Amino acid sequence: MDQAVFYKLIPQDKHLIVIAVHVNDCTIAASTTRLVKDLKAGLSRHVKVTDLGKLHWMLGIQVRHN
Repeated sequence: MDQAVFYKLIPQDKHLIVIAVHVNDCTIAASTTRLVKDLKAGLSRHVKVTDLGKLHWMLGIQVRHN
């Protein structure tokens, strides 16, 4: 079992993408929704991607958006 957090900082646009991976699930957070959509589109060219929508729970922790 491998767990990891990956990130990409895009300094010229001041954007950040963070991917938290746990077993075969991943959570994507980014400074814009466009970055999330582009990343998912890129990943789906290589692996099967299932989009479960907005994050509500992760590893037993409730996530709230405001």
